[in-house]
Amino acid sequence: MKPLLKITIAAILIFSANSTWAATATQSKKIYKEMEFIQVFKGKNQKFVLETLGNPARKQSPVKPNNADGYVGKVAPSDAKVEVIEMWYYPNLVSYNSKQTFKQTEITFINDVVSNMTFVNK
Repeated sequence: MKPLLKITIAAILIFSANSTWAATATQSKKIYKEMEFIQVFKGKNQKFVLETLGNPARKQSPVKPNNADGYVGKVAPSDAKVEVIEMWYYPNLVSYNSKQTFKQTEITFINDVVSNMTFVNK
């Protein structure tokens, strides 16, 4: 196969894949205003968030440092209720003006309920 033909075919494949992905990403994603986002998601469960926003870009759970009890001053009783905490991250989901969105939105769940939402540009 001639080199020019190979380059042309590669360019067509790359362009069509990128334009298809971009069209899919923009069609399925709603951009929220800050207060609208807070009102829609405050106190909701993980199932509602998944159905509304889809899977997050990443998930994270906090980890207790080994020496944390020494800084807190007391050890938690062994029968204390353990809270399940998980953070979900979504990119470019919430706008802060008519043209720009926060780079990242963090939703923190405690025991399957939204307890905190953070919008950051880092």
